[in-house]
Amino acid sequence: MARMSTLRNAWGRAAFLLTALLILGLSAGARAESVATVIRIQGEAQASDQSGSRPLAIGDPVQRGDRLTTGIRSRLEIHFRDGMELVLSDGAAMTVSAFEWAPASSAGKAELTLAEGAFLLQTGAVGKLPDHPLTVKTPLASVGVRGTRFWGGPMDAPFNLLLIEGKVVVSTPAGSVDLTESGQGTMISGGGEKPQPPSYWGEERIRRAFATVSFE
Repeated sequence: MARMSTLRNAWGRAAFLLTALLILGLSAGARAESVATVIRIQGEAQASDQSGSRPLAIGDPVQRGDRLTTGIRSRLEIHFRDGMELVLSDGAAMTVSAFEWAPASSAGKAELTLAEGAFLLQTGAVGKLPDHPLTVKTPLASVGVRGTRFWGGPMDAPFNLLLIEGKVVVSTPAGSVDLTESGQGTMISGGGEKPQPPSYWGEERIRRAFATVSFE
């Protein structure tokens, strides 16, 4: 009887360990999906998730759910699986909240969430889909992307956005504006306020915007 009890206990422990390892393996497999790759870094940048943070280097994977941050005088550029490219300024924090891309069926979606800093975004295949499933969210506005390239961040106001090509819709709870021509921009002065009507930015203002995401 004692031998049977010992065997049962051993089998119980083995079954518990096997279940735990299976759960951990499934979680790691789901978490390990890479959605983008680091292609350029200046200074220091990190990616963090619920398990902690890790320094980034050229060639490192970026995963769905990662919060990307950059240090002082730093820049980070990543390339997504659908061809989208993102550049972050120094002192930036942006989360890859969602990203899916199935090239065989031309289906996907993406959502980026900016907490701090400035960014430059060149959309890929997801941003060109007809149902417009790419969104950039910021503390002051949501940007609906229509296959385009644009810059966003603080400058002359808490949030500014410059359209380089394509079309974007900048929305807040108070209203929205469409930017449809290269060189048009808008700004939001504070929480709950409507984006200002589109206006053409001058060369000096555009230069200041690009300087925040330019590599030395």
